[in-house]
Amino acid sequence: MRRLVEYMPEFYKTHRQFVNSIGFLERSECELALESLIELANETGHYFSEEFWFELAKSADKMNLKSQGIFCRQQIERNEREINMTTPFGWTTIKIDDNHFQHYIAEKLNEESTEKRRQKDNVVKLINKDGVHLKSHGRTGYLYIVDKGKVCEVGFELGINGLILYFDSLLDWSLPTKKLLSDKEKEEIRNCITDWANKTKNDIEFDD
Repeated sequence: MRRLVEYMPEFYKTHRQFVNSIGFLERSECELALESLIELANETGHYFSEEFWFELAKSADKMNLKSQGIFCRQQIERNEREINMTTPFGWTTIKIDDNHFQHYIAEKLNEESTEKRRQKDNVVKLINKDGVHLKSHGRTGYLYIVDKGKVCEVGFELGINGLILYFDSLLDWSLPTKKLLSDKEKEEIRNCITDWANKTKNDIEFDD
């Protein structure tokens, strides 16, 4: 259950039942923690992942909570029956209508994905190399802009006329620590990217 709590999407972390579950786990009141997580899903009406329900069912079995275990397994069947899709671990699904769905994703999953991407792009070796560095992952990728040991990251996708940069969503220096960009710094980064594009003959388009 601690793993389920750790990978809970941020949307739920102020919910009364989630807060209750944390308190119960800290006091090793596992049965109450399990019931709080079940109630969290019930009260929101959202579809939690199949793995969420499977792990809760296993916990219920270990505590000889037969009715709770049955209920949790029924929620896996409900997911299949009502939304007919698999919800990944750390996600939840909200059904808008039969054709439209919304998802919440745990920030921890995003953090892990970001760390894997940085390792793959060998970002640690870029920190002392001021300038713009392009790392492509097929039709998408990132520009890493380095300035005096600070790094910010701008995602891009390959468009018809070149690279479409997701510049509007750039808010922070990401490394070595997260720090809010000033308006002046963001404009300087934009100019740096433009200069790099001109020198390397990369066609770019800012999304802002």
